[in-house]
Amino acid sequence: MKNIINQISRNTLILVDGSYYFYRAYYAFPSLTNSIKEPTGAIYGVINMLRKVMVKYKPKYIVVVFDAKGKTFRNELFDRYKSKRPQIPYNLLIQITPLYEILIAMGFPLLVINGVEADDVIGTLALQVSKKGLSVLIITEDKDMAQLVTTNIRLINTIFNIILGPVEITNKYGIPPELIIDLIALMGDSSDNIPGIPGIGGKIALSLLKEIGSLETIYNNLPIISSLKFRGAKTLEKKMIQYKDIAFLSYKLATIKTDVNLNIDHNKLVMKVTDIKKLKILFSRYEFNNLLIHLENSSLLIKK
Repeated sequence: MKNIINQISRNTLILVDGSYYFYRAYYAFPSLTNSIKEPTGAIYGVINMLRKVMVKYKPKYIVVVFDAKGKTFRNELFDRYKSKRPQIPYNLLIQITPLYEILIAMGFPLLVINGVEADDVIGTLALQVSKKGLSVLIITEDKDMAQLVTTNIRLINTIFNIILGPVEITNKYGIPPELIIDLIALMGDSSDNIPGIPGIGGKIALSLLKEIGSLETIYNNLPIISSLKFRGAKTLEKKMIQYKDIAFLSYKLATIKTDVNLNIDHNKLVMKVTDIKKLKILFSRYEFNNLLIHLENSSLLIKK
C-alpha cells in the first residue's frame, strides 16, 4: 500500500462522518467515567481519533458532520425507515452535547442539519467541492457512501489507512460506485430497514447488475432475467414486477441527497483558533488528564 499521506493534498477537504466516529468510539473504546460517574469513553475516543487525523493528514479544510435529532425526509417517504434500529444507549446519548462543546472549543467546524442525515450533508459538500476541481476525502465505513466515489471524491478508512477510489470500490463490492444505490435497492438494507425485493440477496443482486445493468435497465429488460444462470432466475421476473414500486422506493431511500441547502463556502471549513480556557475547563471536568497535558504542550492548539 502506498503511503496515503503522499496521496492527500493539503487543499483536500476532509469530511468526517462524526456519527460513525461517535458510535465506533462508544463500542470500541473502554467504558470510561469520571469521578462523578459521568460516561466519557465516547467523547475521549472521538477526540483522539480526530487528533490523529489532524496530526497525520494536516488538512487545511475539514468539517465534522453529525446526524441531527428527529426524523428526516426519508421517514416521509417510508414511515418504517430505520424503525428497527435500537434506541441510542442513554450513556451514549448524554455524551453528545459535551462532545459538541469540546469539538467547537478545539476549533473544529461542526455541522448538524435538521431534516436530513449526515450522509446528505457530506454528499452535498463533496459534490460542491468536487465540481470546483478540488479533491475530497470522506472518513466513514458506511457502505452507502460508496455511491459518492469518483476520481475526485474518495473514502478513507483511517483505522487501516486505506483509501477507496472507483477501482477499490469496484474490487470491494463487485460493482462500480454508480451501481451501489441499485445494489441496495435490489437487496435492501436491514440496518436502515430499506425493504428491497424479498428473496433477492447479494449474489442475485450482483448477478442482475453485472449481467443486465442498473435498476432502470433491469426493469426495461425483464425477460432477460430468465436466461441468467442462477437458482430461481426463471421465476424472478414475476417477483420483480410484483415489487417494482418497492424497488424504486428503496432506490430513493438509499440515494444520498446532494442538494441540501447549506449556503456554506468550503473556504470557511477550516480549523478555528482553539479556545484554551474553555478546553481546560471541559477536560478538567471530564478528567481527561492526558489531554490536559497535550494542551499544555500545545499539541492540540490552533493558534492565531
